[in-house]
Amino acid sequence: MSRASDAEARRRSALLRLSTGIAAAHDEREVCRAAVDGLHDRDLGYDFVGVFLVDPGTGDRVMQASVGWAGTHEGYRIPTGQGLSERPLKDGEVHYTPKVRREAEHVLAAASGSELDLPLTVDDEVIGVIVVEGAEEDAFGREDLEILTAAARQASLAIGRMRLIEQERRSAEEQRALMDTMRDLSGELELEKLLGALLQRAVKLLGVTGGELAIYDEAHEELVIVAGHEMGADAAGTRMGIGEGAMGHVARTREPLVIPDYQAWNGRSAQYTQDTVQSVVAAPLLIGSRLVGVIAAVHSDPGHAFGREDLRLLELFAPHAAVAIHNADLFTAERRRALEQTALLETLADMAGELELSVVLRDLLVRAAELLNVTGGELAIHDEESGELRIAASHNMGADAVGTTMTQGEGAMGRVAQTMAPLIIPDYLEWRGSTEKYRDGSVRTVMAAPLVIGARLVGVLAVVHSDPRRRFGEEDLGLLKLFATQAAIAIENARLFTEARHREQYFEDLVQNNPVAIVTMDLEFDITSCNPAFEELFGWKEEEILGRNLDQLVNTAESLDEASAYTEEAYEGAVIRGLGKRARRDGTLVDVELAGVPVMVDGEQVGIMGLYHDISDLLRAQEQAQAANQAKSSFLANMSHELRTPLNAILGYSEMLMEEAEEDGNETYVPDLRKIESAGRHLLALINDVLDLSKIEAGKTEIYVESFDVREVVDAVTTTLRPLVEKNGNTLVLQCDEDVCEMESDLTKVRQMLLNLLSNANKFTERGTVTLSVSREYGEDGHWLTFRVQDTGIGMTPEQLGKVFEPFQQAEASTTRRFGGTGLGLAITRRFSRMMGGDVGAESEEGAGATFTLRLPARAPLAPPSPTYPAELT
Repeated sequence: MSRASDAEARRRSALLRLSTGIAAAHDEREVCRAAVDGLHDRDLGYDFVGVFLVDPGTGDRVMQASVGWAGTHEGYRIPTGQGLSERPLKDGEVHYTPKVRREAEHVLAAASGSELDLPLTVDDEVIGVIVVEGAEEDAFGREDLEILTAAARQASLAIGRMRLIEQERRSAEEQRALMDTMRDLSGELELEKLLGALLQRAVKLLGVTGGELAIYDEAHEELVIVAGHEMGADAAGTRMGIGEGAMGHVARTREPLVIPDYQAWNGRSAQYTQDTVQSVVAAPLLIGSRLVGVIAAVHSDPGHAFGREDLRLLELFAPHAAVAIHNADLFTAERRRALEQTALLETLADMAGELELSVVLRDLLVRAAELLNVTGGELAIHDEESGELRIAASHNMGADAVGTTMTQGEGAMGRVAQTMAPLIIPDYLEWRGSTEKYRDGSVRTVMAAPLVIGARLVGVLAVVHSDPRRRFGEEDLGLLKLFATQAAIAIENARLFTEARHREQYFEDLVQNNPVAIVTMDLEFDITSCNPAFEELFGWKEEEILGRNLDQLVNTAESLDEASAYTEEAYEGAVIRGLGKRARRDGTLVDVELAGVPVMVDGEQVGIMGLYHDISDLLRAQEQAQAANQAKSSFLANMSHELRTPLNAILGYSEMLMEEAEEDGNETYVPDLRKIESAGRHLLALINDVLDLSKIEAGKTEIYVESFDVREVVDAVTTTLRPLVEKNGNTLVLQCDEDVCEMESDLTKVRQMLLNLLSNANKFTERGTVTLSVSREYGEDGHWLTFRVQDTGIGMTPEQLGKVFEPFQQAEASTTRRFGGTGLGLAITRRFSRMMGGDVGAESEEGAGATFTLRLPARAPLAPPSPTYPAELT
């Protein structure tokens, strides 16, 4: 045999060994190793060979096996955009470079002669490349191309087969994991165990380091971790806000999330700064559009990149986890309702069979603590005489505190007694109202509710937990209120026996000795009883009117329809009030204030109670007061000329004396004369305000309607006030809508009202801002102009706000001493505004400034309404 024939035989044997090695491989890594080793066979002679597979996540070429390249290793990466070996990835063709030194893209330096790059293709997709280099230029010929192409084809087929097998295996594992999950869903009712098993399967199937699963606490808008797998420290019970970390981000967006480098991610949580969390993938758990939780998987290898397939696998488990949480919630809710009903029935049974209050309350407290899953609790009774709370029952609170008293406002129960509102304290040790009695660390979270009968406080029920992670929510509070109701009933029932006779006697005495005439009727409106005051007011004896119709008895023909309408309203369950005239037995009429009250027994109306109060003397006194007030106002209004004339003379002479003193050089008299003039003008302004108010009340103020430009009036008013505003260090801001134009009204009074409001705002503001806003409004009731004066001054309390428009009133005595004034400006403004068909109102908070809103019709009525009188006289 010739040498050529012998070499050909050895080459064929080497190719057979290459094919056999590739066919015998068990995974992709062994296929790549077999290809490299086979091509490096001494009978083939390729000394520089490398097999690279494409990383689907990054597009990098990752070395799987090589020979002859010093300085490289398995896992060595060639980034996208570098190297001659990228060419086959783009077009799927074999590329031969006979002189690599001339190519700028060449990055591998195993040999500097020539390079042959052959694509590895699976299902028409290039998945990698075989790189073969030669030490010499033009080192490869047609025969080399045929050998290497065949090797690449065999490796591609083997890898494709491996991937198909892996895909089938993974699909089978997915189906098996999902079947196991469905089996667990049907057989396991404890949520934490179920979710832990589900998470463990997801982590195994994804091939990741670990994972966590959190449920959404809708009441607190937080995520609570309920299951974790291989995450280091146990995070079960940990809470995260919406938007915190990867799971919080998914909870906010309701979209899946992949984070390649968690430690470099800006949104990472402080709870996961350890190096064990490098890459993260998370998905929301949804029932319809409602969020129930989040599932996340992590990997500790920064080189591990989650892809579309990982996200798909994770999302396979998400619906099952959501269903598990939803079903567990339903089961828990049903079981909780059953336990609640059982506990309440047992409590009611105890209340019916046990007469000793302390025993009933202790048993009730124990059941409440068990059902709420808390450490312990206390129950206190309210002493109405002293206002204190006395602890009547205690459960698992350390030292026995039964008998201890607390004042209202002291501790959690004292705060509830003071506010009559339930209270939840997430961390008692950090709560400002905590007491030293419970600062030993055994009490961390607290929930308390008032025990009330109607609107009366009878006690407080509180439960506590020593674990700060225990969060009380609305559901817990609702359950506590159920027990609070039963406790209140128990306390009240204990009092009923001793109080029943006293109460019966008390109410009998109350009705019989009441100065108000009281009569009761059945649902046919027939009289069933009356008190002595009724007999005295109407002149009838009780025995004479029993069974008679009340409306027929005390009404004339003129008032009968009105009275019947009142009675019908009371029959419908309404409490009615009114004024009217009623007839006595002798036919005379009496003015009465009347009320009708439905009488209810066990929620059912059994009758009606009527009350009559004689107001004849009160009406006469009111008429006299109105007449006296009008006489006073008429007198003051008529005194206008007599009061103003001498005061104007004083002002005139003071001005003349100042001029003469300045001309004669007597400068020492000028300051005193200026004080006289200033005091006179102040007095004149006060007299003008008093006289204006008196003229209004006497009905002598007239409305002079004329047409004027609103913007000109506003500009003039702000110009007048600006020096006073600047004197207080304030800034005056004018905001006037463009469509504000003319107005038909009393120009003088509009100007005076604006001056009053702006002066008032400036007076009570220092180094602040006074804003005048003017706008036009169109409504069903016509065309209106709104003037809004807002300041940043001292503001008013609700009590001060209620009397700010009353004459001779200011916020309080200290305000009058500090800022001066008579308190008439705002009273006059309100009366002027109402005379012109509008009104003025105020809004304020103490320390936050005030806003006065003047609303006037664009066309004022020609005649003002009738004069009004102070509320205390009407």
